[in-house]
Amino acid sequence: MSKTTISISVEEKLKALYDLQCVDSEIDQLRIVRGELPVEIQDLEDEIARLEARLEKFEEEKSILKTEQNF
Repeated sequence: MSKTTISISVEEKLKALYDLQCVDSEIDQLRIVRGELPVEIQDLEDEIARLEARLEKFEEEKSILKTEQNF
């Protein structure tokens, strides 16, 4: 059984460690964003509901004005 010894310089090890830390930081950031998405989606759904309610009021007002104009 033969073992192959691979020599890695300190510089290469440090660079690999730095790259690993960068990837780990990106993963952490993605987890944070992923956790915030449901809140953002709910906020957008609430905003859509508010806008739809305003639109409905405008449509009602438009209808009332048209009715009054015809009289």
